[in-house]
Amino acid sequence: MAKTSELLKSNIESVCPEDGACTLELQKNKSIAVKTDITGKLYCDLEDHPGTSVIHYVYTRNTDPELQDGQHREEIIFEIDNTVSELDLNNWNLSQTKMIFGRHCFCRGQAGYFVVKQGKLRLQHTKEALRFVLDFTVTEVPQTLTQVKGTFTQ
Repeated sequence: MAKTSELLKSNIESVCPEDGACTLELQKNKSIAVKTDITGKLYCDLEDHPGTSVIHYVYTRNTDPELQDGQHREEIIFEIDNTVSELDLNNWNLSQTKMIFGRHCFCRGQAGYFVVKQGKLRLQHTKEALRFVLDFTVTEVPQTLTQVKGTFTQ
């Protein structure tokens, strides 16, 4: 089994929406702490945690710099055990990865973080690479991202 800390390069295999840019990052030896603020809204912090790592995919829509409050960003964040060799999770089982979807925009009532309860994650982790395919849906807000595919290699 590969150590996640050895994986360095990321490759986005899913299609990034044409009107923006996408990034994929593996944050080694981190864990997601899902919290609730005083208004009841979810948010997350990353904490140091040997033994787990966080995969973070971000889509940022291109915006006119003249527009104030025109920004739009979506992200999917989930946690994996560094020693896992294979995952095949559906719907509520995605909670094992603390998977959350973030939508950040000036769109009152339709922004924030949401627990992903519907979807499918397939992940393979070998000495050479960590590969994953994620299809997901959130029901609380509109979303641009519905599929993310990526690979991390040495």
